[in-house]
Amino acid sequence: MKRHHKAAVAALACTALVLAGCGQGEDTSSSSLDACLTDPAGCNGGERADGGEITWALDGSWGTWNQNTSEGNNAYVSMALVGLWPFTGQFDPNGEYIVNEGIFARAPELVKEDPVTVEYTLKTGANWGDGTDITVDDFIYHWYATSGDASLCEGCDPANITRGSQVESITGDGSTVTVVYKETYHSAEWQYEEVLSEPAHVAEDQGFDWKNDPKEMAAAEDYFSETIPSWSTGPFKIADAKVGEHVIYVPNEDWAGETEVTLDKITFRVIDGLDNITTALRNGEIDGASPFSVNAETITQLQGTEGLEYQVAGGPSWEHIDLNTQNEFLSDPVLRQAVFTAIDVENIISRTYAYVQSDIERKGNHLFRNGSEYYTDYLSATGQGTGDIELAYDLLTEAGYEVEDGVLHTPDGEPVELDFRYSESKENRRITGELVQANLADLGINVELKSIPDADLGTVLGEGDFDMIDFGWSSDPVFVSIASQYWETGSGSNFGGLSDPALDALIAEVNGTLDLDEAAVRANAAVQQVVQDAYSLPIVDTPVAVMVSDRLVNVRDNWASQQRAAYNIAEWGVEGE
Repeated sequence: MKRHHKAAVAALACTALVLAGCGQGEDTSSSSLDACLTDPAGCNGGERADGGEITWALDGSWGTWNQNTSEGNNAYVSMALVGLWPFTGQFDPNGEYIVNEGIFARAPELVKEDPVTVEYTLKTGANWGDGTDITVDDFIYHWYATSGDASLCEGCDPANITRGSQVESITGDGSTVTVVYKETYHSAEWQYEEVLSEPAHVAEDQGFDWKNDPKEMAAAEDYFSETIPSWSTGPFKIADAKVGEHVIYVPNEDWAGETEVTLDKITFRVIDGLDNITTALRNGEIDGASPFSVNAETITQLQGTEGLEYQVAGGPSWEHIDLNTQNEFLSDPVLRQAVFTAIDVENIISRTYAYVQSDIERKGNHLFRNGSEYYTDYLSATGQGTGDIELAYDLLTEAGYEVEDGVLHTPDGEPVELDFRYSESKENRRITGELVQANLADLGINVELKSIPDADLGTVLGEGDFDMIDFGWSSDPVFVSIASQYWETGSGSNFGGLSDPALDALIAEVNGTLDLDEAAVRANAAVQQVVQDAYSLPIVDTPVAVMVSDRLVNVRDNWASQQRAAYNIAEWGVEGE
């Protein structure tokens, strides 16, 4: 199996850093964020004091505590749970994959290729923060929850079944857990699969017979969705929390990791609006933030402010517009193609992101970042995103659409009307909606703008309560399972309900090789089909900023993780004397 993944990811990290901008208040040093240009995984380092408290702002809300579900599959849930969730590992800002030191004694090992068999070795003392060791049952629980199989979990709504649906068996022998996959599974990213989520013993303590009753399994998942975690596998545990508002972490004394935790408390607090976050930081009410969007006004406010540092760069999220194929009008692929052709992406970029990152590029591929060795632009040649109204109109007239009194009508004579939905706190998305509204007005399509409270985004997506929607996918550098998550028929994250047998067949091929280069070729074939289906229109890899008090050390941004600056939360600290 070829192992070019880390090199490719590292190359992307360099690309992101070339686009970066940094700034400080009065002082700069090699240990500040300024050093991230040359030392992305070690910048802003320093000795930590014993003790201290940090308040960190989140720029969005969440409505569940369960990342397994389609509703919980978003960056804000991931951020809220970063101190305790049993991640297999994390990519650092250099693009190197680091296995979770609090759970595993070493990296997963491929012990057999046919069928793919992977062995996990648990670290001595790895537990759920309550003295209960992590066991094979916890691996099995996660399998059932993400299987998509009603015989294992009847009524579950997993965000992604790519891995769970391919598990054949899981067995354990002491600290060794062995996962055997079905013969159809040959993922080139087997080592990055998430294999744990919630504690099986807590489900059992709550009376759920999850092993033997698929309805009880689903009920257990509902319980974890609604219940603040009392457990933790990470460096911190929750002392207090309110869904969608705040999480207060204190050290987890049962954590099996080797990194010493020095902070006494970390508070994650939701603050709506970039202006409010910046003001709170300048006033000393919070110590930092790594919001998932940034604007020029934010940078202006940070420039020259004493005691603060910031860095701007391309982040892990990519902005896009998706269409709901279940809509009575958008079920027609010709109309979808025309809509995307009429939208002027370059104008959207110039009105939203270009003033933050001057050399930002339009995104031309759903799976690979600009600059990746695997990147190919499949959109430009189609006209999608060009704002070419004449071409869009030609597509429609050829399919029998007509404009009467300035209103586009279907071949059956129905006037075409659509809504455009976006998170109400995201100014760039509101502007995008207004520009799309103007573009489509030129085609005779009336578009109603409808904002979404941040905490309701997951619900709106999960229920398909939109015609068009602007949101961001946040992911790490893996791509093999992502195509299935985004577009496979029946996926809990295929929010617009696309169902294309040809695309499904291509997705299956992506997951059918252990060769990473070959997997990338197959993934690009899937991208080409999605472009043909006119289902999702990429805009940009969203520029982001990390902003921190200069009293903090080991806090830096990470483009390769949806946890952003919190990816190394165990190392966070207050600067020592």
